[in-house]
Amino acid sequence: MGLEICGSEHGSSAKPCPECGTVGKRVAGITVASLLNTAVREKISDTQYNLCLSPSCKVVYYGDDGSLFTKDQVRVPVWFKEQASPRIICYCKNVTDSDILEHVVTRQCCNSLQDIRKHTRANTGHECLTKNPAGS
Repeated sequence: MGLEICGSEHGSSAKPCPECGTVGKRVAGITVASLLNTAVREKISDTQYNLCLSPSCKVVYYGDDGSLFTKDQVRVPVWFKEQASPRIICYCKNVTDSDILEHVVTRQCCNSLQDIRKHTRANTGHECLTKNPAGS
């Protein structure tokens, strides 16, 4: 799997992840605040945050001020940092890769992205900024 995260082509940060050195994707503070566990949410500062794009790094978000938030501090699994299925594909509608495979392979009712949207509601929400770890 590459580091092609939706929206990352134009959202690279100026600073690499302090843990692994991978250049990340800038994310809005509201995304970080919405997805952190309550216990660590108070540690959010007024800084630019980034999503670490390395699938193997434990860091999810890092701030330009040096702050770090790891996988165990985020309320949702970050799809590209998880190896086991089911992985969330659409955070707004909570659609997993297993849900999509069920419709495509088992039910054989989906032959296009439009069919998948209709049957699973994937990619039909409008809450990516606060529900998707990538904020997009």
